[in-house]
Amino acid sequence: MKESWNFERILAMVESYKLLQDWSKWLITLELAICTGLWTKLTGIPKPPGILYLSWFLFLASIIAASVVLLIVSVCVRRFALEGKTDILLLKIFLFLEYLFFLLGLLALAIRIVQVWLSAE
Repeated sequence: MKESWNFERILAMVESYKLLQDWSKWLITLELAICTGLWTKLTGIPKPPGILYLSWFLFLASIIAASVVLLIVSVCVRRFALEGKTDILLLKIFLFLEYLFFLLGLLALAIRIVQVWLSAE
């Protein structure tokens, strides 16, 4: 293990991994609720607009990315404990994808809400 790693820094890193894990779990729960709510619209008649399908798929992609983040976090912590290495490039990539898909899903859903709101006037 590197000499520069002191106990406080290790504790801070482990705590940040825990927070990241908690946030990803919360985000998965939120997105599952949104996907469940959208599913009733997507399977109904008449066929809904394509933007709802896009929103659903973006949330699903974010759920998959968040699940991979949870796996990578546990591997990173285990690898650090065994080898003292902290390679987190893959983690950063999947975190970016998780947030990108989530925000794009929210944007697609917001566009649909605005479309419904404007058509009601």
